[in-house]
Amino acid sequence: MSYTDIIIIAFAVFGSAVIKNGVGVGAGIFLLPFLALVLPAKVALGLGAPAMLISDIIGVRNYWGEWDKKELLILMPFAALGVLLGSYLVVITPDTVFKHGVGVFALLFASHQIVKTIRIRYFNPAETKTGTSIERMQSRAYTVLFGFLGGIASTVAHAGGLMMSVYMLQKRSNPRTFVGTLVLFFALINLFKIFAYSGIGIITDQVLILVLAFSPIIIIGGVLGNALNKRVSQELFRLIVLTLIFLIGLRLLWLA
Repeated sequence: MSYTDIIIIAFAVFGSAVIKNGVGVGAGIFLLPFLALVLPAKVALGLGAPAMLISDIIGVRNYWGEWDKKELLILMPFAALGVLLGSYLVVITPDTVFKHGVGVFALLFASHQIVKTIRIRYFNPAETKTGTSIERMQSRAYTVLFGFLGGIASTVAHAGGLMMSVYMLQKRSNPRTFVGTLVLFFALINLFKIFAYSGIGIITDQVLILVLAFSPIIIIGGVLGNALNKRVSQELFRLIVLTLIFLIGLRLLWLA
């Protein structure tokens, strides 16, 4: 591994920690394509779980006890099933196809979010970011479905945060409960993923040692993200992150 590779990995895990603690959504989508620039896509996927778990631990400490216990008790069993199915999908997907898929997903996600941000900012300022046109999702069936799909999306592309944020927004919880529930949910999901990824061979001892070596950088990123959350415009910060994700997606498709 070259010095350039190490710098890119360090920037990826640092940036992911900043995003997770500063914006809340998009950390995994930032991390995976960035790591895939210098690592095989599935190795990048494996490295992402323990790296994000360190960020999650910081978040759990910050939001200790401020989560919806009843919601989590329903979500977690089906999310765990989603992790198992997602791991199987990772195994059967060829490496080249997987890398293309990561690039395409990064491009589509970033493009959609950038267009949405511009539309709300300049053409329809009255539109809320919580999606008021969507009816509240309170039934147990929706909870089961989103838990299962969130587990799959998180395992296949570290993209469960998008799905679970849409779900939690409809619950209309207070901000602390909203973030606290998501933080604990993904801390547990990433723990499950570490075992699942180890079982399919994309997390090795070398990967865990690498993450451990970068853990101080991840912790610093988490602290910085929390500070930025209080000082920097969320819209500007999010737009910068989305632009990076878009450019990384283009680069992955060019390399694949």
